[in-house]
Amino acid sequence: METKKRVRSTQFIIRAKPDEANTIRNRVKLSKKETFQAYALEMLLEGKIETYDYSELQKLRIEVNRIGQNVNQLVRYVNTFDEIDNELFKALQTEINDMKKLLFDEFKTKGRAKLNGSDEGVSD
Repeated sequence: METKKRVRSTQFIIRAKPDEANTIRNRVKLSKKETFQAYALEMLLEGKIETYDYSELQKLRIEVNRIGQNVNQLVRYVNTFDEIDNELFKALQTEINDMKKLLFDEFKTKGRAKLNGSDEGVSD
């Protein structure tokens, strides 16, 4: 009797906790795949992996902090001298408007962090 040579000769082994193993088994059943190997191959080759880039949000946070510090300095000045002149008031309004614009622009255009490195495949 002649033995067939395997088409897929490279083996991958994973370890899972009992609850993770049950979740995987349930997903294999729901996927209507005959074997774990068929499910795993499809998910690993066609599944969707998403990673997010939060660098823009971090830059926005730093900028908002700077504007907040400027506003605090202006408020401290007003509290110290019990008066505010038009120039300081306009500067305060400008800082607040800049902060609003940054926040609205960031969340209106992006809505969430940028998506990096995603495949076009679909996961379960």
